[in-house]
Amino acid sequence: MLAVREFLNGLTKPQLKDLHTKAFGAQGLLNNAKILSETSSFFTDVARFESFYASLEPWKRFCIFLIYHSEMRGLEMNELRLAAPADKRDEVEVFLLESAKNLYIWRSRSEKGTYVYFGFEDFLKGILLTPENPADEKTRFLSYEDMLVWHLCQMLAFARLGKMKMNGAGNLHRRSLQFCEEAFSFSKQVSPDAIREECTLLLEFLSSHNWIEQRGMDLLVTEKTFDFLKHNGFRLKNEILEWWIQRRFHGQEDFFRHVLFSIKRDSSIIKAQRILWTLDPSSRLSLSETDVFWSSLPKPLAELWLLGMVEFAVSAGKISAVRLSDWAKTWLSASASPMLGAQISTLPNFEMIISVKSAPRVLFMAACLADVQNDEPYLRFSISRDSFLNGLKTGFSKEITESFEGWINAPENVRDAMSEWSACYYDSEFSSVRLLKINNAESREALANFPEFMQMVYEAIPNYGFIIKPAFESNIRELLKNYGLEPANPVNENPVEPFRNTDWSKEFWLRWTPEGTPDAAFKPETDGSSVSVALGATKYGGDYQKFAMVDLFKMLRYARSTNSFLEAKISSKNTDKNMKLPKLPSEIRFKVEELHFSKVPFIAKITVAPEGKSLNLPLESISALRIARETPV
Repeated sequence: MLAVREFLNGLTKPQLKDLHTKAFGAQGLLNNAKILSETSSFFTDVARFESFYASLEPWKRFCIFLIYHSEMRGLEMNELRLAAPADKRDEVEVFLLESAKNLYIWRSRSEKGTYVYFGFEDFLKGILLTPENPADEKTRFLSYEDMLVWHLCQMLAFARLGKMKMNGAGNLHRRSLQFCEEAFSFSKQVSPDAIREECTLLLEFLSSHNWIEQRGMDLLVTEKTFDFLKHNGFRLKNEILEWWIQRRFHGQEDFFRHVLFSIKRDSSIIKAQRILWTLDPSSRLSLSETDVFWSSLPKPLAELWLLGMVEFAVSAGKISAVRLSDWAKTWLSASASPMLGAQISTLPNFEMIISVKSAPRVLFMAACLADVQNDEPYLRFSISRDSFLNGLKTGFSKEITESFEGWINAPENVRDAMSEWSACYYDSEFSSVRLLKINNAESREALANFPEFMQMVYEAIPNYGFIIKPAFESNIRELLKNYGLEPANPVNENPVEPFRNTDWSKEFWLRWTPEGTPDAAFKPETDGSSVSVALGATKYGGDYQKFAMVDLFKMLRYARSTNSFLEAKISSKNTDKNMKLPKLPSEIRFKVEELHFSKVPFIAKITVAPEGKSLNLPLESISALRIARETPV
């Protein structure tokens, strides 16, 4: 974050003099160094900021709270307007500008011309050090720690077993997604929607790490994945966390630590929601002061629970409190996490009980070779001949299978059965060889008598050709040219492709504000006419138009976020006889206060200009709409 002194160092002499005059009044000629020193002392005074913060109206204090918790992401004015009460949105820009002029916050101007608002490093500590509000010790919290790692191993096992496929449109096949959603049932205790959120998170991780590749419509586990699970599986949980911090916090670990620190001090789910709303302003801020639904959580807060960094107190589908998990506390303290031994029990009835805290390599192998019966911190697997052979047929080597038999420490009857099943698979095998057919008998005989050529083949087949060593195929092709032979190149109908998909990547993506340079001109950001002109260049501007309902939603949302005036032609025809329409002229000018799109009929709460009358307007009564061409003063 930027410090006040750094901001002042970037100002021109006239700008610095203006700030000095604001602080101390006109004092004639002064040394530049003294101006900088005195100005810095005045504007870095923490007591001055704390007095300002305490004197603010609640909605203004909330804006400053959000700006400081957004740290280096920052918040744009339109995002902050969404957090302000509907009747105060006109005042947001004036308040932000005055706060910036007095150096309580600062703003940068991006390349696209918008302003992004930030807090100063000097005052962040006071915002973070709120009164402690620890969780009630009697409250039952639900943890998801290590479940995400297990589900990642299970998704890899689905791919290994041929259950993960793409469809013709380049998306994950519906049945493949269904396999995952049916298996990941533990999170239903919080919300059924959490399952889809987790699938999106895992798919994005796998695709960005190239742990799965695509061949035709099939998804295959890469050798890179096996190598990681074999040599670095113990740090898989941290690998996921580091990747997530990079994606959500753009690698700013201090920013992430401050979020965890705030949650550690205060167990309020509402406060946690508001802090992480700064990373996902598209989420809905809860009107309740006590609890929230999963659907109202910002993506980063929901993902923190899926990662196992926080725990939720859940009652009747509502989340009422949050606290850090033991793993998060260990991570914050920078101490080493304890290495847990194998937590595996194999019973004579061919069942295995395996903790999700076990090595990922064991979890992956178990998911491939046995059928899992539940989705809980202690997993129950059933080993059968069919499941075991299906897993072996995916290509596990005999050494890996024998290692797995040792890991699970199976009773004698189970071990004997697994050895018998392994023999069914490993005692016979099909293999593919590369054949070179030479139809010309003279050429075939000449090649058979050429020592250098025979070193590149396994053996000669009488009256046919040779079994070649695949590694030397390119050399053999060059040699055949000397004999006037040029066979066709092999055609790979299904080349290996990276595993990518725009659908879940778009679903996972969150906007990060564009970088810009600190602004000290302190000019108003927008006026109503500029918004109209900007939108007038799109399909939503210009003359009255009749819009499809989807476009109407977009236009009303945009007008609400930018506090713009709209003009509408009102239809007197009532399609819903049970609904009474307000009496309005044929054309109205209005601003949007609230939008209610959750059920039919769709309603917009508007303020009609110039009289300022507030009313509920059914969207079906809008026959045509446009952005107001001029904004009244």
